[in-house]
Amino acid sequence: MFIKKTKKENGATHISIVESIRVGDKVKHKTIRSLGQHKDEREIAIIEKAAQLLLSELENTRAPVLPIFDPYDFYTVRTAAREATTEDKVNFLDTTKEQKINTGIVDVFGSQYDQMNFFEAIKNSRKDEQWNKILKSCVLSRIANPCSKRKTSKELRLDFDVDVPLEKIYRMMDQLSKNEKRIKNNILQQTKTLLDNQVDVMFFDVTTLYFESFEPDELRNFGFSKDCKFKETQIVLALITTTEGLPISYELFPGNMSEGKTLIEMIKALKGNYDLHQVFLVADRAMFTEANLSMMDEEGVQYVVACKLKSQKQELKEEILKKDWIGSINNEGTASFEFEQHERRLIVEYSTKRAKKDAQDRQRLIERLLKKVKNGKIKVSALINNHGTKKYVKISSGNAEIDRDKIASDERWDGLHGVITNVKGKTSEELLGRYRGLWQIEAAFRMNKNDLKMRPIYHWKKERIKAHILICFIAYTIISHTQFRLKQAQVKMSFEELRDELLRTDSVIIREKSTGMRFCVPSEMNVGQTEVYKVLKITRLKKVLILN
Repeated sequence: MFIKKTKKENGATHISIVESIRVGDKVKHKTIRSLGQHKDEREIAIIEKAAQLLLSELENTRAPVLPIFDPYDFYTVRTAAREATTEDKVNFLDTTKEQKINTGIVDVFGSQYDQMNFFEAIKNSRKDEQWNKILKSCVLSRIANPCSKRKTSKELRLDFDVDVPLEKIYRMMDQLSKNEKRIKNNILQQTKTLLDNQVDVMFFDVTTLYFESFEPDELRNFGFSKDCKFKETQIVLALITTTEGLPISYELFPGNMSEGKTLIEMIKALKGNYDLHQVFLVADRAMFTEANLSMMDEEGVQYVVACKLKSQKQELKEEILKKDWIGSINNEGTASFEFEQHERRLIVEYSTKRAKKDAQDRQRLIERLLKKVKNGKIKVSALINNHGTKKYVKISSGNAEIDRDKIASDERWDGLHGVITNVKGKTSEELLGRYRGLWQIEAAFRMNKNDLKMRPIYHWKKERIKAHILICFIAYTIISHTQFRLKQAQVKMSFEELRDELLRTDSVIIREKSTGMRFCVPSEMNVGQTEVYKVLKITRLKKVLILN
């Protein structure tokens, strides 16, 4: 659609909004709105500005932008905005508040989005530009107020009086899924660039994401849920980050795949982008399988993986327990010993804090068991819904009783934790320190699950499931890169604090009724907002702007 001005024989100018349509082999103009004939030049200018506003509203009805954006920016050709001066006379009694738009999210996270080349994420359609605008809207909207695509559509209709074609967002997601590999590679390269390619350690972990669905398929399936959603289908998400929590890559697996098997696939995915001889992976004990360790040994991948101490051979377990842990404790309340494992190193650490926690956790389980005891026995049926307590009972003749020997055996392992590694040339303290940093990837999972509402997943088509995860991953990438830059400048601000500050950074669009002139009035910035803009080198105009 566009604005058409036609000169009439009587000297008047007819102004209308038209669109081009094809009729057979010819293209004709169809009038959408007629704004009448006008002779006075000042009147023509006013009507033309009104036509621009109407044009943006009509286009926004067909393909709405999300609330953090001004439809006028998308659907009209705006003349260069200029700062208002004392010479500009405005009758404020004749003005109306047209729209309040958030500028903080767009300024900060939007600029980061553009800097990371996501503005051309989709590159396989004649409508690439349109799809990319919708993608950016969805990503920034998820950062600002994460919710389902349908709820986003509903909120726009109720709060902004626009009819949102939900199908258009879905079609964008279909296009997005085709570009998954290229976008993930871009994220990897952007992270490497931010760190000057100095990535020597990667954290690896796995989580599960559940669906509001009970029908399995090739991707959604039933499995062990880390969210305790055992009745719903799920998928497995494997994630790799840097020690700073910056994203490296991720992969999706069927919901019934065991955690240990995901590591091999991730190694294959990384090999093409990284010299794995120059970095080493840090992973939790779910990855501690001989198959995984042997594969990494063969591929030349260095690793530090949590070791399941109680599953080791009896001879080694006795050797570990015979060590003088208490007598070797340092000022930090820890002690460590190293045990040779062929070409690998087993490093075992004792921590007084861990010992206290282990004892407290076990005592809670025992107290739960004691509540079930009647006449010195426990009914087996009473243990069914008490996960974790069964390991401290022994069963005979349909009854159970507390296994004091098992409790005593477990007490011997209080405070002990081990890692196995093939890394040479680094001390036990260095490697244990690397493992302790694994909380960074757990924080990444929490942000994706809670702050960005990655789950539950409401989609059921494979392409849209992948697109949903990718949108969340792009959002997480933008957030983590922004926070890293703030942290480098010694600005300590959690994501929740940063988002709250930016959501309060807005501008009001007012319009003078008689002239149609539109003005953008920015809100005052507080100390926190000002500091964020300064560190990220983002300029925010503080004066009133005349938009047309």
